[in-house]
Amino acid sequence: MFNLIYLKFNVKKHIKDKSLLLFERILSWCLRISEQDTSVKYEYEILQCIKNNPGGVTITDVSDIKGYSRNTVSKYINILKLKNKIYKKKVGAYSLYFSSEENYLPNSLVLSYYKVLLKGLKNNLPEKGEFFKELIKENASDIKFTFSPKIYKQLKYLKNHPISQFTKIHLEIFKEFYPTYDIFQPDVNISVLNIDPKGKKATYRFRNSVFLKDNNNYIYHLYFMCGLTEGILEKEIKQKVKCKVENYHIGGDKKDSYFDISITID
Repeated sequence: MFNLIYLKFNVKKHIKDKSLLLFERILSWCLRISEQDTSVKYEYEILQCIKNNPGGVTITDVSDIKGYSRNTVSKYINILKLKNKIYKKKVGAYSLYFSSEENYLPNSLVLSYYKVLLKGLKNNLPEKGEFFKELIKENASDIKFTFSPKIYKQLKYLKNHPISQFTKIHLEIFKEFYPTYDIFQPDVNISVLNIDPKGKKATYRFRNSVFLKDNNNYIYHLYFMCGLTEGILEKEIKQKVKCKVENYHIGGDKKDSYFDISITID
């Protein structure tokens, strides 16, 4: 675009009248085409960046990945939202953006199959929650999921600092990234019930869970997630982690039900 403006400035010195008018019209048309091409490029590249990070990305993430200014990313994020190509979700302190396109089975269908599996395991293999927790932990590396670049940056930073100084921060970060791998309930509400004075253990309360309504048929999901959490955290922070189902309450509705999970970092 700069070259076209430069051309316009220099050519005006040498042509006059009708020829100049025609030239300006042609050049204006070229400038509009150039602007449209640039707009399409930004929009396409930013959308692809969001698609390539299914765990969600922030505006800063996209800016860092693509090398665009935050203002540019913000502008085209808003355009993509207006076109319903992406959507925003608040995860902890961050606003993450996700692609609206579903190139996979509908979540509701997969969830129904998963619930049948959970119910079958619970009814046929009762009191085996801890067994399944360990099973999932041992195979956590085989489960394919992604964190947002923001979460990876935080974990990388924490790995490079003494755990004795930053354990509490590790525990606080947990509620930020948990929804990125519990794919069946990204809207679960997580609050910190307490963090012990030494910062080694935290207990969280989960509300609005699709697995707790009026029965405990799907309670093994909690143990699955505990095993996955232990596997992920131990891999990322290189410390011994224990995740435990402390308590759960079944209400008449998922909004009235909750479960408590603790995490201890040794």
